[in-house]
Amino acid sequence: MEFTTEFITENGLTAEQVAAVTSHFTSDVIPNLKKEYDGVANTNAEGILTGASNYAKEKLGIDLDREQGEKVGDYLKRALDSKFNLTESNLKLKQKEIDEKLTNFKGGDEYKLQLDSLKSEKDLLLQKIAKLEPLQGYDEKYNGATQELSKLKKEVAYSSIKPNFPSDVNAFEAKAKWDAFKNSIEEKYNIELIDGKPIAIDKENEHKKFDLETLVNQDQNISELLKGRQQGGSGARQVDYKEVEGVPFKIPESATSEDLSNLVREHVLKEVTDITSPEYSKKFLELYAKVRIAAKK
Repeated sequence: MEFTTEFITENGLTAEQVAAVTSHFTSDVIPNLKKEYDGVANTNAEGILTGASNYAKEKLGIDLDREQGEKVGDYLKRALDSKFNLTESNLKLKQKEIDEKLTNFKGGDEYKLQLDSLKSEKDLLLQKIAKLEPLQGYDEKYNGATQELSKLKKEVAYSSIKPNFPSDVNAFEAKAKWDAFKNSIEEKYNIELIDGKPIAIDKENEHKKFDLETLVNQDQNISELLKGRQQGGSGARQVDYKEVEGVPFKIPESATSEDLSNLVREHVLKEVTDITSPEYSKKFLELYAKVRIAAKK
C-alpha cells in the first residue's frame, strides 16, 4: 500500500509516519490478507476436488485407485466409463438370457421363478444406471476448479515479479508492454509456483525451466521502460538521477515518496522474497530512511 503525495499533504503526515504505516501494512496487514485469500481459494478448490473423488467412489461402489500422476478429472472419467460399460454389459447379458428363456419357455413353476429372478436383476441394473447418471459432469466441475486455481497461481506469480516502472513512464504504454510480455510467456511456457518462486516451464520440454523474474529482466521492452524517459526533445521531460551513499541504486532528483517507496521495495524484494519476514521490514526501513533524507537535500 502506497500513499499519494496529495494524501500525505492533505493529512499533514510526516515522512516517519508514512514509512511506519507503509511498513505496517506491507509487512503485516497486506500479507495476512493475501495469505487468508490464498488459503480460502486453495481450500475451496481442493474441497471441490476431494469431494468429487470421494463422492464418485462411494456412489459407484468401486475400488478403483488413481494411477500415479493421474489427474482427478481423468480418474473420474475413467471410473465412470468403467462402471457404465460394466453395467451396460451386464444388462445386455441379462436381456439376452431373458430373451432365450422366453423363447424356450415351456411352462412350469421352476421356469417362472427363474424368469421373475431375471426380471428383478434387470430392474436392479436399471436402478444402478439411474443413480450413476447424476455423477456425469463431475469431471467438468473438476476442470473448472482446476482452471480457477491455475489462474490464481498465475496472478500471484506475475504480481510478485512485476517491476515498478519509473514515474515518468506513460501508464498506458507500461500496461501494454507488460501485457505483451505476459502473452509471450503464455505462448511458450506453463507457470508454476515452486517453493513459493514463480517458474516458467517450457511447454515442449518440461525439463527446461526458467526463473520468471529472469525472463522479465531479459525482456528488451521491459528493460527500456525501466530506464525511464531520459531522452530530450519536444514534449519530453529530462529525468536526472543522483547517487546516495549506502544505497545500491540511483534515485530521481524529483522523486516522490511513492517513487522512493517503489524503488526501495523493488530492490529489497530481490534479496528477500518473503515480504512478511522481519528481515524484509528491516532492510526496507533502513534503505527508505536513507533515500528520504537524500531526497530532501
